[in-house]
Amino acid sequence: MIELINIGRQFGDVWAVRDLNLTINKGEFCVLVGTSGCGKSTTLRMINRLIEHSAGEIHIDGQPIRGFREEVLRRRIGYVIQNIGLFPHWTVARNIGLVPRLLGWKPERIAARVDELMALLGMSTERFSGKYPRQLSGGQAQRIGVARALAADPDILLMDEPFGALDPLTRDGLQDELLSLHHRLNKTIVFVTHDMDEALRLADRLVVMHEGRVRQQGSPIELLREPADDFVESLLGGNSRGLKEAALTPVSQRMRPAAVTSDAPVIEATKSLREALSLMLWHRVDHLNVVDGVSKNTVMPADPAHILGGLKLADIVTARAPVGAPGGAQP
Repeated sequence: MIELINIGRQFGDVWAVRDLNLTINKGEFCVLVGTSGCGKSTTLRMINRLIEHSAGEIHIDGQPIRGFREEVLRRRIGYVIQNIGLFPHWTVARNIGLVPRLLGWKPERIAARVDELMALLGMSTERFSGKYPRQLSGGQAQRIGVARALAADPDILLMDEPFGALDPLTRDGLQDELLSLHHRLNKTIVFVTHDMDEALRLADRLVVMHEGRVRQQGSPIELLREPADDFVESLLGGNSRGLKEAALTPVSQRMRPAAVTSDAPVIEATKSLREALSLMLWHRVDHLNVVDGVSKNTVMPADPAHILGGLKLADIVTARAPVGAPGGAQP
């Protein structure tokens, strides 16, 4: 658990963060969002003492972080940034093994951990371990940055706009991988982004900051439905909040138990209502068959063996799942 208690950070006469209170539970994916200069990156860096807090206390598992030596604290917390920070003259394997070497791990244990992490992130050890950062694509380099942050198996992972410089396709793929990693490894993740769609897709808890303070926090669905004020509503998309909520709601929550019609276009049950609406608009229909994901055919007719149910336009626009229902992308 991470606790920020009345935290403040002052730069000269300016308070970048003031009176900030936030509790991040073990295993939670917490995303900090807000306009530029709102204090979200400063808050992230105070957790691992890259920036010292000027007021208040920060606790990790009940212990004040100033009770840890700085280097020990930082080795316990994985840290990923936008420009990755890989050492250009080191191979991929050596970059990943940095923290374990500092911790005195034996070479064979480091090598095994490098192999494990590269496999976890879908990168062949034989193909990539001997490469240098300049030989990697942006997405590949960012995967190595994540692997390096996870190398010593930290409980906490801090990520400061890690996908901000990547193209949309690569970014979407890495978001999927990060969600999958989170579900498998149960790490506590604190993630900073300026991209609201990314924040809504990833967060268990969404924290909106403004002028150094927390303006509102809660699940993405809670904030979309009940923004605290005009600022939060605007940041979340204003009149497009309905579409953003649809992007978080899986088709499985709204489908009917039987197929609507045998010749309707199909959509997988794990896809979002926003994708279902787009498919309806594209095919000029008001109903879809919902399939189990085994069938790769997205047009008609669907294989009856794979049909789970049906979805009508009315199911999207009239029904509403309860606030506590799960949202976000599925691993």
